[in-house]
Amino acid sequence: MTLVKLRSRAKDFDFAPFPNSWFQVAWSHELPRRGVRPVSALGRELVLFRGEDGQARALDAYCSHLGAHLGVGGTVEGNEIRCPFHGWRFDGAGACTSIPCATKIPARAAMRAWSVREMDGLIFVWHDAAGREPWFEVPRAPELDSSEWSKPRFVARTIRTRWRELCENAVDRLHFHALHEYPEPPTLDFKTDGPRYSMRSSVRWKMLGRVHDMRLDIDAHGAGFAITRGRHPLAPFVVVSSTVPIDESTIVQRMTFAVSKKIPFPLRALARRVVIDAAMREFSRDVPIWENKICVERPVLCEADGPIPRFRKWARQFEPLTT
Repeated sequence: MTLVKLRSRAKDFDFAPFPNSWFQVAWSHELPRRGVRPVSALGRELVLFRGEDGQARALDAYCSHLGAHLGVGGTVEGNEIRCPFHGWRFDGAGACTSIPCATKIPARAAMRAWSVREMDGLIFVWHDAAGREPWFEVPRAPELDSSEWSKPRFVARTIRTRWRELCENAVDRLHFHALHEYPEPPTLDFKTDGPRYSMRSSVRWKMLGRVHDMRLDIDAHGAGFAITRGRHPLAPFVVVSSTVPIDESTIVQRMTFAVSKKIPFPLRALARRVVIDAAMREFSRDVPIWENKICVERPVLCEADGPIPRFRKWARQFEPLTT
């Protein structure tokens, strides 16, 4: 039974598991100065390290010498990472800069380096199957580094599914009514602009036993990054979401939450807890669906479904040139 199911998923899921895009692979607090962190992402093993200059860098994890994992026992010296096995050193561009007891560095000693961006407490790497330079940037989420917003809270979930299931979920209008028991499907204003889409929706969200009218503004950039702003008079909030493929059938979803300090201090911590609990409760309803569904490339749709076809057309731009 399991083999049949996996074959069915592979047959129906014909888009690439590792799209070209920026992906958040860590939070900044997980990589201290002179810190080293192993990362599994995009079907590969990477190593993140932060030099004494405070800059985050990323390389392929396995040393070009005899294959030791630089993220397991590797150390930072200056702004370079030292292999724990034989002491070879590599800079952030992947160049081998030093080999103990050797006078010549082999030309093939260089490692693959990954483009890195760090902002608002998030660390991103750029993936492109053809090795092209980044052709768009992810925007800042200024609320995460603002004195007018609460200290962020962090949640990560590993899910047995593919990246597009989570990204497409936001534009699936009818499932909010059927699965999440919204009193009625939300209205969706979906627009695309190159690697970005924006969606404005009016929802009636059940929270603390009451139904609240709320506006949700979603700005997505690339295949794995979105900022959701909840416009609620009592509890304005922001959620920064990152969907990162680990292998062909597993993703990690990272979510960073903050609430406005316009909420009175005695209620602020409660408001943040309510927002996170409500969001994760609804998120958990989706997980069994994602982990057991297939992707129907030519689905039978009706007028109540929302902009799923337009989303899929938009998402195709992140397909690798060669898969």
